[in-house]
Amino acid sequence: MKDISPLIVPPLVVPPPVPPKCDLTSFHFLAIEVNNFLSSLEWISFNYVEKVAFFNLLLKSWHQIPCSSLPNDDVLLKHFSGVGQKWGKIKENVLSGWVLASDGRYYHPYVAKRALEAWLIKLNASLDANKGNEKRWNVSIDSSELLADLEEALQCLKILNPTSKTLESHVLKAIVRANKHIDNYVNLSRGDPNINKHNQTKKILNKKEDINASWERNDLTSQILESKRKN
Repeated sequence: MKDISPLIVPPLVVPPPVPPKCDLTSFHFLAIEVNNFLSSLEWISFNYVEKVAFFNLLLKSWHQIPCSSLPNDDVLLKHFSGVGQKWGKIKENVLSGWVLASDGRYYHPYVAKRALEAWLIKLNASLDANKGNEKRWNVSIDSSELLADLEEALQCLKILNPTSKTLESHVLKAIVRANKHIDNYVNLSRGDPNINKHNQTKKILNKKEDINASWERNDLTSQILESKRKN
């Protein structure tokens, strides 16, 4: 009889929940929903020392790049936690709610949600600034990279937090502004050889494929987005 080797299940590979370029070091505040945070099972289950370490790591992750992440380095984690030699005993509990992603960094879903919403605000502001500078100086500014970053952030937030109010407000408005921004760029470019690239970007933003299709959703957000596209 042949020996039957035990089935080895490879570890789950989780992609990072935020884009690698997500940099919020200029954002000095992390929004915390106080009641939800203090009443969460994760927070209630910690003892005093674990609470100190967890909160320190949460705050430290806000100004890491990508935002909401921590390095998979025990020396650094011990330092960031602020609990010294006690870190080794509480590490497993404190990191139980964090996810080790495929880029080798830990992410906390709560901070990742806040990071994506703030990142979208930052991208929207940059698009508006470019648009204002085009009108002021009568020049053309290539915003294709910003638009690609915006689309990537939207997809990440849709996976992580499909009920986020940002999806129904900032993001949808940003897509409309992005379309107008590309039109303005084409008008100002006056024969720019890169127009095709911008037309391709606009085509992607206006694609008929529902952004919810990958997650088999048909919620209010998709209906609003579809109506925007038809208009």
